[in-house]
Amino acid sequence: MPRLLLISDPRAEIGGLVVDENHRRSGVGSALLGVAERWAASKGYASDVIRSNATRTDAHSFYRTLGYENIKAQEVFTKPLTT
Repeated sequence: MPRLLLISDPRAEIGGLVVDENHRRSGVGSALLGVAERWAASKGYASDVIRSNATRTDAHSFYRTLGYENIKAQEVFTKPLTT
């Protein structure tokens, strides 16, 4: 379902992409992103956004080779609530 934000233009967002360790560097990730990019473009989105855990440095290098640019660093906090 589309999520529209007041703080940014409409865009496609990939919440996570993980290729099985045994299939990395085989073109699977590039193919998946290519399909996602074509789908987003067909829907009129001007950009694709990928969220990636800060510890996944190999993934970050992969995204950069495909033309993605890191635009934000973020901390995420959680607090368990007792009932």
